[in-house]
Amino acid sequence: MHNAASSTGALRITLKECDNGQPIWLRVSMLFDAPNASFIPDTHLVYDKTGFLHVSKETPPPDLVKGVQMINARELAVLPLLFDAHTHISMCGGELHADKRSAALLRQPATILAEAQRRAQCALAIGVGGMRDGGDKDGVGLALSKTSRIPVEKSHMPLVMSPGAGIHRKGRYGGFFCSPIEDHASLDDVVANRFSNGADHLKIVPTGIINFKKGEVSAAPQLNAREISLFVSLAHREGKMVMAHASGSEGIGNSVEGGVDTVEHGYFVKPEQLEMMADKKIAWVPTFAPVYRQVVHADIMGWDDLVRGQLQRILDDHAKSLQYALRAGVRVLIGSDAGSYGVSHAFGLVEEMRLIEESGMSTTDVLATVCYHNISHLAPSLPPRLIKPGHPATFLVTSSSVAASVKHFRDPLVIVGGQPRSVPESTDLL
Repeated sequence: MHNAASSTGALRITLKECDNGQPIWLRVSMLFDAPNASFIPDTHLVYDKTGFLHVSKETPPPDLVKGVQMINARELAVLPLLFDAHTHISMCGGELHADKRSAALLRQPATILAEAQRRAQCALAIGVGGMRDGGDKDGVGLALSKTSRIPVEKSHMPLVMSPGAGIHRKGRYGGFFCSPIEDHASLDDVVANRFSNGADHLKIVPTGIINFKKGEVSAAPQLNAREISLFVSLAHREGKMVMAHASGSEGIGNSVEGGVDTVEHGYFVKPEQLEMMADKKIAWVPTFAPVYRQVVHADIMGWDDLVRGQLQRILDDHAKSLQYALRAGVRVLIGSDAGSYGVSHAFGLVEEMRLIEESGMSTTDVLATVCYHNISHLAPSLPPRLIKPGHPATFLVTSSSVAASVKHFRDPLVIVGGQPRSVPESTDLL
């Protein structure tokens, strides 16, 4: 038997020593069964480059592990890769300098794409196996969507689902990631344009954003319920979903009445609107992280104590809305809005998981959402990625303390196609 691997770093070294072409026999403290939101203690996994050969509490058959030494990872847990329900892969969330962020948006699309590819690969090495993007107007997400349809074991890229450019009103919020409705003769033409370019879903922007100084969404909605309903019917006709950026009760109301598939952000949502979302099976992606980061970086942003307190109250009220949504039966998905100010890719998702947990979702439900429900809800046609025989040996390893709280999710070791991913030399791009 190998020496016990009590950390992901020690396990990485041990796996490297075992790289002799034979299967890997790994005994872990816990295996997370994502579809059932539960941890299975003391599990044996046997895998090679072809996939999982044995996953059970029972010791593997002798003929399967003949000549193979068991690695006893007694303090580690195994989980499926994470899926982020809301990102902007073309943007670096870790860049806090406002002028640099603005300048980055003006670069050539090929430059932005090359950086986004490296960013996506880095996110995979930290545990993110897929993401639903919120749009960009340079074709970056669409390009990554095409290349990432190859299985991750061959592409070594996370799955990227992209809407292409978001859809907004000219001169209104969203110009940095959207193309306006007014560029086309009709709403039908807008939708036809997006899907002819290969969009995986539609991203519409029915509202503006929170006015942090005022502590409210002060601008009138961009789209009414009738317009939203038309977008939805046109998208559904093509078998595609509609994600709607919506904060402020009026704009959220329009989005819910229009029948969107997901409400993104949803700040200032009313209880009765959450009840309607539950009835209409509209999912909610609360995105705590971008507002939380405004509090963390208040000094850089120039927010005084008054605004900082206002931001915290908004977050506290958002947490109460989450608790109500869970009681009402709303499908809550977890997305970080990575790429927005201060929200890094991969790390931002882990932070969002913590914020969601602290706001009222159970630890196992948080993990089940990011490991299973996000992708099964948003991409039901894709086969689920499970840790069971016959599936690719692609998963992550982290501390078994994650079973107590997602705040213990740290330093994951990512295995893709049976092989450990290299630790990123730098995470500056994230």
